[in-house]
Amino acid sequence: MLDHILRGDFSNLPNALKKATNRLEFWLLATWVSLIAINITLLARLATSVDETAIQILTWSVSILLVIRDRPKLKFESTPSAIATGTLLIIWVLVKSLLTRRVYDVLFILTPLMGTIGVALIASGWKGLKQYWKAILLAATLGIPVTFLFAAIEKIIPVNMFTAQFANSVLWYSGVKVMQQGVTIISQFGAVEVARGCAGLPPILMLLRIALMFVLVFPTSLVNRWIMFPSAIAIAFIVNSLRVSLLVVISTQADLFKYWHEGDGSQLFSVIAVSLLLWLCNWLTQDDDEEYEEA
Repeated sequence: MLDHILRGDFSNLPNALKKATNRLEFWLLATWVSLIAINITLLARLATSVDETAIQILTWSVSILLVIRDRPKLKFESTPSAIATGTLLIIWVLVKSLLTRRVYDVLFILTPLMGTIGVALIASGWKGLKQYWKAILLAATLGIPVTFLFAAIEKIIPVNMFTAQFANSVLWYSGVKVMQQGVTIISQFGAVEVARGCAGLPPILMLLRIALMFVLVFPTSLVNRWIMFPSAIAIAFIVNSLRVSLLVVISTQADLFKYWHEGDGSQLFSVIAVSLLLWLCNWLTQDDDEEYEEA
């Protein structure tokens, strides 16, 4: 049917849609997509960061793509207990979505994972869950308790201190008279404290998620995988540190500082980091694509 649509031939579309709607998998996919739409809508309303909404939309899009791509290999054989459990999970997701008021509610962030598992259980039962491991894994990344994770990491690794040191070095080598006192950078332009929110953990997590999606969608060798994930961390850290360096230089200019700290300017650094990572991943996997096509 897709080939006919691409050629502009819609004559067989009504019959194809009728056949599709008579299949259980169509309604299961429709249910999953409906849960996804609810999740994205709530996040768009409650989230304070554009990056959060963007990565949520991207993650769900890749999950749907992977399931559709693996459709010919999926086996739809469920059991009464799996169907009952899956139905209860979907009902719980709907109720929790209706009642939630905070993005970082511990139970709300579990709804993507629970909804995906629920639909998978109805479709293929307990034994068939492994068929959907990619979609479940991606949904699990949306269920990470970010606040607790970042707090735990910062107790072990002083990320904001490292960010301040790197930004201080960048400014010093650029000829700026600068001095560092703990997490505070003092320069001829003013002083900026590198708080936890500016430490770079959110962009690091975002780029790690994107690297994971790239690996799941495209054929990638083990060696390249070992390169991609550390590179995602490095790119996010460096780009964020450069952003902090810029904030130090414009610290006394209130409008500019707000623009690059909280406004659209801060999103530009996210775009740069994502673009660099995707370019690197694409460059690394060029040989892998050729080997995959030959095989």
